[in-house]
Amino acid sequence: MWDWSKIEEYIGCLSEEKKSLLITYKELLQEENQKYNLTTIIDDQEIYLKHFIDSVLFIKEFEINNQKIMDIGTGAGFPGLVIKILFPDTSVFLVESNNKKINFLNLVINKLGLKNIYTVNKRAEEYSTETKEQFDIVISRAMAPLNILLEVGVQAIKIKGHFICLKAKNVFQEITQLNGKEHLIGLKLIKEQNLLIENIGERINLFYEKVTKTNDNYPRLYSQIKKKPLGS
Repeated sequence: MWDWSKIEEYIGCLSEEKKSLLITYKELLQEENQKYNLTTIIDDQEIYLKHFIDSVLFIKEFEINNQKIMDIGTGAGFPGLVIKILFPDTSVFLVESNNKKINFLNLVINKLGLKNIYTVNKRAEEYSTETKEQFDIVISRAMAPLNILLEVGVQAIKIKGHFICLKAKNVFQEITQLNGKEHLIGLKLIKEQNLLIENIGERINLFYEKVTKTNDNYPRLYSQIKKKPLGS
C-alpha cells in the first residue's frame, strides 16, 4: 500500500480512520470511473500522489483548521473532499457544474459518512455571487487561468479571507496575462509556494488575500469574462 509518510510530511500524523477513508475514496473513484469519465488518473499510486498529496501540498504554507471553504471546479473532489477527510473540522462546499461529477461526490460523501460537506451543482460565478463574503477560503485546482478563476470566485470570500490557487509551472504565463489587475477585484498576492515533488512534478501554489470589498460589477457574465479577461 501507500507510503503514508509522504502525506504525513505535509499534514502530520494520519489516524487509521483517515487512512481508511482515503482508501475507500480511492476505490470508489476507480469503480465509478469505469461508468463515466471522472479522471484519467486511475492507478493506485498515481491517485495517491497526483490527487491526494497534490491536494494538500499547500498546507506547508497555510494553516487549515475550522475554516469555511469553497472548492470551485472540484471535479471528482480535489482538493475539497481530500481536505474534508484530513481536516474534519472544516466546513466544505464542493462547487461543480457537471451533474455526473456531483452524483459521484454525493456517493462518496454518503459512503464515507462525512458531515458538514455540501455539493453545489452551479457555475462558480453564480454561486460566489449568491454567497457574497461568506467564505474564509476559496480554493481551486486546475480549473481555469488566473484571469478567469479569480474573478469567478472572489465575491464569496470574506474581507481578510483567502483565495488559494493550486497551479503548475505554466502559472507564470497566467500571472503575466493577469497583468497585476487582481487589485480591481480586491485581491492581493501575498505568497507563492514553489515545489518540485518527485513523481508529481513542479507545483506553484498562489495565495491571495482579499484586502477590500469586491465591486458589485464583478463577476461579470462568463461570456464577458472569457471574451475580455482581467488584465487584457
